[in-house]
Amino acid sequence: MSKKDPYSVLGVSKSATQDEVKKAYRKLAMQYHPDKNKGDKKAEEKFKELGAAYEVLGDAKKRKEYDTFGSAGAWFGGSSGGGQGFGGYEDIFSQFSGGGRGSSQGFEFDLGDLFGGMGQRQKGRTSSREDFSHKRESEPEKPSLDVIKTVEVPVFDLILGTKLDVETVYSKHLTLTVPTGTKSGTKFRIKWKGRQSGGEIGDMYVIVEARMPKDIPENIRKLLESIKDQI
Repeated sequence: MSKKDPYSVLGVSKSATQDEVKKAYRKLAMQYHPDKNKGDKKAEEKFKELGAAYEVLGDAKKRKEYDTFGSAGAWFGGSSGGGQGFGGYEDIFSQFSGGGRGSSQGFEFDLGDLFGGMGQRQKGRTSSREDFSHKRESEPEKPSLDVIKTVEVPVFDLILGTKLDVETVYSKHLTLTVPTGTKSGTKFRIKWKGRQSGGEIGDMYVIVEARMPKDIPENIRKLLESIKDQI
């Protein structure tokens, strides 16, 4: 499946500034956000396309790489070979080593060989697979988009049940229903209320902890003791 041109997806020109790219993405992301288009598969796909496009154009380095190779099919989403991402490099290298996949093992290369002085091998270089594998391993892991929030609730509200006003990471408020008899430490999951990045949305987890009263009046204490005997 071929990828769409990220400039076309975001509706910006190649001369657009990074700020203009960011504004275009935010406007369209709000328009096609899953919360505003529940059950709309086309809107969901569009939202994912926007995230993928912004992942390329929102990063100055990735954008420069795309501007250099994208129009010639080196973005590898639109190549006739059907490659995805930057995996198409392996096919190009295999052509210079004389054949299909796997034949590039042991072939020493440098990007300068491909785009500068063809055919000149450099000593001490690893194979294409080892080189790119090393880069992937050194890349830092992406931070989680999930959000965890702990809320203290009076113990009697856990016993009797209550409703909590919870503020999300983007300062929006929602109501969480805490059922009767909820145990302290219970974790509630609220889907799609976490952080957003690259077209992906995390979940929000709310942990309720019991807040015990400091002083208990004598009449309440006796009532609690009578109830304790019945449990």
